[in-house]
Amino acid sequence: MALALKYFVVFLLLSMVSQGLCRCSYKNLQIGTVRTGREIAGQPEWTVSVINTCNCLQKHVTLTCAGFAPVKLVEPWLLLSHGLTCLLIKGEALPAGASAQFSYAGEPYIFRPVGSAVDPSCKDSL
Repeated sequence: MALALKYFVVFLLLSMVSQGLCRCSYKNLQIGTVRTGREIAGQPEWTVSVINTCNCLQKHVTLTCAGFAPVKLVEPWLLLSHGLTCLLIKGEALPAGASAQFSYAGEPYIFRPVGSAVDPSCKDSL
């Protein structure tokens, strides 16, 4: 019984410690795309929103970009291509609950988050 109690206490302490650490990652980024109704060079224009649903600041957000070939390029300070991935807002911080938007014209593209750096000083209350 005493051994089981010790294991329970150790488990409880480890759980509390891990809960205190920020559990956020790039998986806490939601991406939505809507058609604006405009056309540029015969292609539809799209607005993409990247929302940080984490309680922590995230920076160096990278998205999939393989095969992304818009006819209206995105401003490089908003979305900078690095081969198969793109860097959002020059790697700057995306605060908790904040969003970043950019527009492009071309074939619809499904962006997916593939990386970010979570503020190490953040204590997530999830």
